[in-house]
Amino acid sequence: MKTHFRFLLPAAAGCLALSLAACSSAPAASGEAPAEAAGTYAYHIGGYDWGGRVDEVTLSLDKPLDKVTPETFDVKETVETDEGTTKENNLTVSEAWLTDDKGEKTEEPSKNVTLKLKPELDRGNPLYFSGETGYNTWADPYTLTFTVAEGQKLESEGNPLTSVTIDEKATGKTTAVDEYKEAQFKASDGISYDYGLYEPAEKASTLFVWLHGQGEGGFYTTKDATDLKVCELAGDASFFTGADFQEATGGANVLVPMCPTYWMDPDGTKEIGAECLDYGYRESAYTKSLVELIDKVKEETGSEKVVIAGYSNGGYMAMMLAMEEASAYDAYVPIAEAMKNEYITDEDIKTMKDLPMYFIFASSDPTVDPDQYERPTIQRLLDAGAKDITVYNPDKVLDKNGITDENGDPVEYDGHFSWFDFVHNQAHEDGKQTVFDWIGEKVK
Repeated sequence: MKTHFRFLLPAAAGCLALSLAACSSAPAASGEAPAEAAGTYAYHIGGYDWGGRVDEVTLSLDKPLDKVTPETFDVKETVETDEGTTKENNLTVSEAWLTDDKGEKTEEPSKNVTLKLKPELDRGNPLYFSGETGYNTWADPYTLTFTVAEGQKLESEGNPLTSVTIDEKATGKTTAVDEYKEAQFKASDGISYDYGLYEPAEKASTLFVWLHGQGEGGFYTTKDATDLKVCELAGDASFFTGADFQEATGGANVLVPMCPTYWMDPDGTKEIGAECLDYGYRESAYTKSLVELIDKVKEETGSEKVVIAGYSNGGYMAMMLAMEEASAYDAYVPIAEAMKNEYITDEDIKTMKDLPMYFIFASSDPTVDPDQYERPTIQRLLDAGAKDITVYNPDKVLDKNGITDENGDPVEYDGHFSWFDFVHNQAHEDGKQTVFDWIGEKVK
């Protein structure tokens, strides 16, 4: 599932130079000829609930700038779309400063310029969701251009700059998920996984397993143009390395496995698409191999407790593990889970009724109807005597980033995206325990 606007960032393509004409040709203060400058850029992709966004750019010039402000440069992106075309968007510079050779802010002239970009819902995303493959995909091309804004002047050591030329191709990128170590694992049944693993500085005794949605799986192929960074960024994995999650859980190792297709695939060969909801499930091609991977990482990290969480397709797999592995793991957090109630047997209910489970879903979910998925399953668990079931069921999924609509109210998102509430630790009733604290309690 998760066929939505989440796109990620490919490396910028092309080697053309872009001319940035300055808006002043005044004579040099020292009587020297006006100067020209050239340079390159690199960017950073931050992690946000609606996916990765380019939120910082570093310019490296061959001549120092005397000063820079947020108004100095106009920034524009050119990005591939799912239709095979490109579009251009203006990006907003929120902060700008000069840095010295050590990366520290400086008031002295410098060849190094940092531009902070405002993260926005509809731009700044170097990924897109491919309707053809069903995966989030690096956009190619994804390029940034920089022009000196109208009315702005640039000077280098007192001399006016008449032009600045920035290469079209980015020299590199960093991301909010770079703390995850990348590795591969081949299970006894031959299924292979790429996976990310975060280990905090202080040794942790908890392993948190984060299972992605449909759009974050896939293979390393030209057609799919996806990789583990795509999975981690589009799958909100950056939130689990942050202080909020780590402090609430008492420190946790975080495992992000990347499914070769998608978790709801019963035999590992199915095409991606909306039809995944139509299969008659009570099996996945990946259950056995995933358990082997979890066991391996648990042993390697010295983890004593394991928490399973997942959204959409990943929520389905969280339910599969709850039914197949039960008390082998210490807590389960199914989010917008796609295990239809009719596929859950009475024996499955008996298996799960004593497990700590925290269900998260929105009533407005148009993809996974709560009346066919979560609600009847939860009621059956309660009827069977379950004592440790927590439910967070808001009417809608509302923005948590300060984005408002024309009336000044938080933007409403697709009701399927209830993992937004989870990663922001907003999955709780007013005055009651948050889901992060709930996890922390279960792993004490």
